[in-house]
Amino acid sequence: MRNFKITPLSSNSRVNRSSHEVVLVTGQLINIPIKHLIDSSVEWVELKVRGELRVKQANLSVLLSEKVLISPKDLADSLIVQGNTYSEELDDRSLTINLLDKQQNLIVSYGLYFTVLRICLDVDADRDGVVEENNPNKGNWKQGKDGYGAILLVNSDRDRPEAHEEDYHLKGLLEIKDCSLMVVRKVGPKRLPSQYDLRVWVSEENAPYLRIFDQLETNYGHELVGHGHQQGNLIKQDITKDIFLAVEGLHYRDIDFDGIIFINLSLVKDNEILYTDRVRFQVAPWIMTPHTLSPQTVYIARIASGSNYKMIEQMRFVVGASKAQLEVVSSIRYRNDRWMQDEIEFGYSESPGHFMYVVLNSPRDRGLDEFPEEELLGIDVGHITRKNPEATTLDSFGNLEVSPPVTVDGVDYPFGRILFGGNHSDAPEYSTRMVKNIRDFLYAQKIQPPIELFCDWLEVGHIDEFMTFVPTKTAKGFKLILTSPNKYYEIIQALKEQHQTELTQRTRIGDMSITDLLSNQELLQDNQRFQRYIDWNRDILKQKLGLREDDIIDIPGLFQGAGHQKRAETFFPNMVNMLVLDNHLAIPKPFGPKINEECQIEACVKNLLEPFGCTCYFIDNWEPYFLGRGEIHCGTNTRRKPFQTKWWEIASDLTEHQQPNNY
Repeated sequence: MRNFKITPLSSNSRVNRSSHEVVLVTGQLINIPIKHLIDSSVEWVELKVRGELRVKQANLSVLLSEKVLISPKDLADSLIVQGNTYSEELDDRSLTINLLDKQQNLIVSYGLYFTVLRICLDVDADRDGVVEENNPNKGNWKQGKDGYGAILLVNSDRDRPEAHEEDYHLKGLLEIKDCSLMVVRKVGPKRLPSQYDLRVWVSEENAPYLRIFDQLETNYGHELVGHGHQQGNLIKQDITKDIFLAVEGLHYRDIDFDGIIFINLSLVKDNEILYTDRVRFQVAPWIMTPHTLSPQTVYIARIASGSNYKMIEQMRFVVGASKAQLEVVSSIRYRNDRWMQDEIEFGYSESPGHFMYVVLNSPRDRGLDEFPEEELLGIDVGHITRKNPEATTLDSFGNLEVSPPVTVDGVDYPFGRILFGGNHSDAPEYSTRMVKNIRDFLYAQKIQPPIELFCDWLEVGHIDEFMTFVPTKTAKGFKLILTSPNKYYEIIQALKEQHQTELTQRTRIGDMSITDLLSNQELLQDNQRFQRYIDWNRDILKQKLGLREDDIIDIPGLFQGAGHQKRAETFFPNMVNMLVLDNHLAIPKPFGPKINEECQIEACVKNLLEPFGCTCYFIDNWEPYFLGRGEIHCGTNTRRKPFQTKWWEIASDLTEHQQPNNY
């Protein structure tokens, strides 16, 4: 409660009247001490109220009438004054305090002239896409369908070709619609009393993460807060109507930013804050899309030599069958970089009434580095990046996936869980991890709590070399697919028992017979070790995703030891590195042993997957991708439909998940 103290007039003063201008905020209580004004000559106190003012003595609940005469001994130490409607004019209501002698003659008069202002900052706190008036929860946050709290989208797209971060204006509706709206409700009279201002401000901590624009009615919003200044005064003549402000998010959640932003509207007199209304925003997270969501566009780079021309034409049939589109990118301008999956990860961000695809650019910084900015960034397609000069192959995004939605020990993960690879305590010789700033970013989104797998045993070091998910017609709706050297040896051992030892497998080092494969002890021992590493990941995924053995399908694969640390390199095309487009699977052709022109490896995979509604397409990617130590998934990228579930409607934001101790 504010205090307003009246300075008493001196007893020897020639003047027996004083007047005071008082500014109130609607609903605000102000305490006015009066006992110090009364001396022994005063026998009566007359109080007169004009206009919409609620006046009472501090010790009583009864409101005073328009005119009342009170003995000083019955008068409280102070008066409490409140106005509930804003003024049309300055000083349009008053409280007069007349001090009278025994004959009720005036000794001195104190006139208090009130201007009542409405200081109200509004947001879309109920998340219906409309800014409602004075929602009681506008300064708070609650998850769930019955939740509340405004959401701020990071404006990471490009609505104008010439737009850049140093713009001090919003130019046009396309840019304004990427922002969250606030409304400063009509304040009251045509002008503020002198020395008063309306100020919009944020804390020093919040200032780097947003910008606020006013003057939106011109479609050319002016920056009020941002670029190093954390406050701005509203133009005074604007207060005769509701004022619309646009809030632009600048940064996603990260290790040093929890995504919580408070914005304040204050009534200020001579730089002293008299009253503040506050609203809260939560920055929308970046959300990844799992393979179980339907595809919209598949991207692939056309290699300058033409070596993947035939493969692209085969891919058209698979993409078309899934009712998606194939976008072929010329690799010439990107230094013939073909590894589309490694460069970017498609995700999205969403607030009520607004959706934006957002591409996360990896720190690998090779030929395709400029691709997302040059060809993807545009209207409602945003772009973010996390650079790091210490990036390794583990920081390419073949090493970044997300599971389908799961329930684990009664905890729902309706958006799945992010997966990326690193090291493992039981294999200290393989110590590389994804760089910290990428891990920080992924953990900070909270909506898809990450799981770190073991991938540094792989020469390329990507989890998509040993795992994927495919949608299936089962209760869970998906199967985890793992590559399995054991499964491959099981197949060729069975062929040996069928006396088919002369059948051949095409490998990275040439065609090898069943006999040669089974007799190669170094190859066997390496793959027994690699199988152990895959099984470690199997156990992690079962525990962290709540999977059972019947949720997992093992498909045949084989590796060879490479380099002085004997990391795993695929020995023939790695089928788990497939492109999943609904139930249509574009699988690297394995060139396995054939009986009656049927590849026994392909037959095994079809028998494993087709009963669950999958359609398998085996595509030759030997020359353009396999020989370059990648496969179909490595060479493509897919923009998928978003989840139908809204992230703010889930019962919990999963903030209980902490980063691991060895983080």
